[in-house]
Amino acid sequence: MVRLTRRKTLQTGGSVIVAGLAGCSAFDRDASPALTLGEIEVANRDFRPHTVSVAILDDEEPVYWAEMDISAAEPETDDSSSVATAGDGSFEGFPAEVGQSLLYAWRDNQSTSKWEMLDFGEVDASCIGLEIQIGDIEQSRTGDVSIWYTTDPHACENADNRD
Repeated sequence: MVRLTRRKTLQTGGSVIVAGLAGCSAFDRDASPALTLGEIEVANRDFRPHTVSVAILDDEEPVYWAEMDISAAEPETDDSSSVATAGDGSFEGFPAEVGQSLLYAWRDNQSTSKWEMLDFGEVDASCIGLEIQIGDIEQSRTGDVSIWYTTDPHACENADNRD
């Protein structure tokens, strides 16, 4: 019968722990690449002009903050259609690599409780484009802010051109 000494037990246990930690670091190599943000577009479908603001926070620190005045949607002249032409614009100068950051969007003087938020960490893609919308085509949600994203390669071309 082999006698297990205290020293041998500690050596074996230490080896197992080190091997386990080395295996954990291997998971980082298999992690998905950082998320890239190609564009931030704005579409105002409300018949009133608004000021739209966005903020990107990384670990609760702002890395981007901007606002823009966006014109009101224009109703179509054809009486058979209730579709409106949206006021639109694009934000510039934001970081391309957004990783686990959060994006907040709001209009005018909205309270922080009504800001829309997108957690980039929950997006399962390598590159996206964003559209911040105010209102909707049916004009049933006038003034409401929503954030939409696309994985369309065209949106990511802009990220490649900024690098």
